[in-house]
Amino acid sequence: MNEKVNVMERVGKVQVYTGNGKGKTTASLGLALRAVGQGFKVFMVQFMKGGAYTGEYVAAQNYLPGLEIEQFGRHCIKQQKQMKIKGYFDLTKVEQKSRIFDYIRGDIECGTCRFCFLNDDVQRDYIEQAYSRVMEIVKAGEHSVVICDEINVALQLKMLSDSQVLALIAAKPAHVELVLTGRGVSDAVVSAADLVTEMTLKKHYFDKGVNARRGIEY
Repeated sequence: MNEKVNVMERVGKVQVYTGNGKGKTTASLGLALRAVGQGFKVFMVQFMKGGAYTGEYVAAQNYLPGLEIEQFGRHCIKQQKQMKIKGYFDLTKVEQKSRIFDYIRGDIECGTCRFCFLNDDVQRDYIEQAYSRVMEIVKAGEHSVVICDEINVALQLKMLSDSQVLALIAAKPAHVELVLTGRGVSDAVVSAADLVTEMTLKKHYFDKGVNARRGIEY
């Protein structure tokens, strides 16, 4: 597939995945996988996330060259307790160094300490960096799909403004599909979007004390 020809013929839309139900990031990753399969380049900026152990991060870095993910958030304090992905030790030392994000979670559970979700000045700095980066990516127009993961939460926390998110939408070249995920989207962003899907929480196993599970939640 000729990416340059097909991209310029497309008309990109603005999609929003919001709501209190599970599945917003997951839906955006499904879209990313579909786009990569059609030969499109996809860029995801993850706001307030810094865990290089997540399945989507490991998959993108090692198996999906058409999908780039950059994270802007705290690293997990338990991140040293991880395992190398299968096949890592079969690589040369030079190849190993090029595989920076080569870990999967091992013997620890995620979801109890909540350290990575502290919403303080450090988090605000990460959000500002993420916003600058995604604005740069959107304006460049080199990716068919740009995903702003959890940007709506940054908006809800008042660490980004409506005007900033609307400026991001306005900066989008015509061929770029822009996806905004996270609960708490504002009315202004809803009005500017072409598609808004709200995940409604009906039932969740977290309410029974189940922690996030490797391969399912991360």
